[in-house]
Amino acid sequence: MKKKKHLFLIGMFIPIFFIFLLVIVAGGTSSSADSFSSSAGSLNITSKDLASKANISEEKAQNVIDIANYLMSKERFSIQGASGALAVAERESSFDPEAENLGGGVAGIFQWSGWSNNVNGNRWSKAESRTLSMDVELKLVSTELNGAYKKTKDLVSVSTDPKQASLDWSQYYEGVALSDGQTKADKLQEDAQKWYDLLKDYVGFSSENGQSVNGVMSTDVPSGWSIDTPFSGQAYNGSGSYPQGQCTWYVYNRAYQLGIKFDSFMGNGGDWASKAGYSVSHEPKLHTALSFVQGQAGSDPTYGHVAFVEQVKDDGSILISEMNVTGLPPLTVSYRTFSADEAKQFWYVEGK
Repeated sequence: MKKKKHLFLIGMFIPIFFIFLLVIVAGGTSSSADSFSSSAGSLNITSKDLASKANISEEKAQNVIDIANYLMSKERFSIQGASGALAVAERESSFDPEAENLGGGVAGIFQWSGWSNNVNGNRWSKAESRTLSMDVELKLVSTELNGAYKKTKDLVSVSTDPKQASLDWSQYYEGVALSDGQTKADKLQEDAQKWYDLLKDYVGFSSENGQSVNGVMSTDVPSGWSIDTPFSGQAYNGSGSYPQGQCTWYVYNRAYQLGIKFDSFMGNGGDWASKAGYSVSHEPKLHTALSFVQGQAGSDPTYGHVAFVEQVKDDGSILISEMNVTGLPPLTVSYRTFSADEAKQFWYVEGK
């Protein structure tokens, strides 16, 4: 894509339960898209606040938030990956969905080819309509990331380095060699780091009332809830790739105990939802792995977290068990409950 014109993300706080601060350690993110909405994630920052921090207009700030939210919620991107994509969108269109370069035949936030001519190809042919709107363009992003440009998604969605994410998005999604002057590699990386620094403290997954989704934590199975059988504590065959006591180690062995198998190499907790070959959805299901996107519900902003669904009530509320929560001794299993509205925001990975 030829260019001219110029994307973003995140935050959240961690509540105190009893005497300890809830912060999850260990264990993040990729998927399909339907209508434009942040069904799984959102930035806990207003366009007004972001505009002030980034010294941009509120309209542009809202576009940054929309793009970042979409990548995180619909495509399970890490904040680092989203920050890299935002840097490219800033370079390409300055986050303007109506940006056009008629000479190059390109238009939109990522300056897709095929708008006014097909000199550079016709990527607009994959859009649901020839409309310069954020909704149409973000759907086009998903179509491409889950199709011809899946390599971009595979690299960027799980990135832990915003600078590298920006280079990967530019090279594999924009199709511009890093040595090409259009890449502006130094500025691109600088902007990716800028967006990451601006948004990393605002990664949040909010309930309908706007409050952060953290759940209610307890050290025992809470009253009114039940589990099939307590965790045996046994390390089963195949768990050796997971460090003992980490969230990933626990979920692998808890599931195995109940006859459910996950791969020995599912990655960090947040990566479980991106593992190929597994069914993943927002529908809470008994005895699935709940893969928290990086920063979600207090999880580590780099690695995410994973827990195990012990019970799903008729109203959709859930009970999870987990391990390696700050303030708890090693190998201690703790529990959390989430309301039905909160539970819909997570990714559930079905074992085999």
